[in-house]
Amino acid sequence: MSSEYEHNVGQLLSEKRAKLEELKQRPDENRGKIAQLSLEIEALENMFENYNLGMNVFRRAQGGRHGLRE
Repeated sequence: MSSEYEHNVGQLLSEKRAKLEELKQRPDENRGKIAQLSLEIEALENMFENYNLGMNVFRRAQGGRHGLRE
């Protein structure tokens, strides 16, 4: 199960990675763009990881409380 957030960040991440691979074909011409795109990819990966870590805690907490209510 994935949320719209996960889907959109994942899709944007894959687009940025593809663009980075394209720019790496001519690294001399695109140094600035490659550096900027690398930073954007790192930020997106961090956002994706932070979201998943937070949701894992939430999902575990939901299941953990279920046994207490019975």
